[in-house]
Amino acid sequence: MPAHGDDSNSGSARDAAGTPGSVIPLFPLSHVLLPGMPLPLHIFEPRYRQLLLDISSGPGTPSFGIVTLTRGTEVGTEGVDEEPQFALVGTVAEVLEVEPFDDGASDLLTVGSRRFRIERLVPGKPYLQAEVQYLDERDGGDTGTLREIVLGLQDQHAMLIHALTGRQSDMVLPTDPNQLSYHLAAQLPLTSEDRQQLLEAPDAVVRLARSAVLLRREIALLRATRTIAVASRVLQLHLSLN
Repeated sequence: MPAHGDDSNSGSARDAAGTPGSVIPLFPLSHVLLPGMPLPLHIFEPRYRQLLLDISSGPGTPSFGIVTLTRGTEVGTEGVDEEPQFALVGTVAEVLEVEPFDDGASDLLTVGSRRFRIERLVPGKPYLQAEVQYLDERDGGDTGTLREIVLGLQDQHAMLIHALTGRQSDMVLPTDPNQLSYHLAAQLPLTSEDRQQLLEAPDAVVRLARSAVLLRREIALLRATRTIAVASRVLQLHLSLN
């Protein structure tokens, strides 16, 4: 990806409707945020306290962009010159709840909304910010057959887990093809690389097709090893925006 401050991709970002793009606060995180998915965060580092103040004083719903780290750490490390590197496609996190603490830290509850692609990084703040192009959510064609295939594979996956653990799935799957593809990407025990590929897919047809491949892989692994890989969300880890 471009180095921080690199304007090689400079120029006005434009969304699919042709309107100018936006400059948004940006934070690289060791997590792939998907549209429609919740993300709890704990903020205590000074630059992200400033980010929260800035977005809280602006118009509209407070929000910032989450992009997945490909190199480096979430927490700023004194004396380390290496800049973090991160994926160019991310998701806007909209802040639903803020719980402030006496020491200046805050707990946030956020939810993923729009996807975006970074056009260029914009200097001027203690935290990262970028000019972004928002990405449309397209079906990409007839998703009916793919949806039935994916739902059948998901049923097989759920039955295998039930047979191995006795745990009955209470997952309610969306009917919208894009929402379904994101929901599956969040629920399955996938690597960050797998989730990022699904996030970057151009439309629901591509994403559902990839989901079917990943579901077949997980089913084969369950049958072969009789063990279950645990998704990070199942562990309910409290992620830190620092």
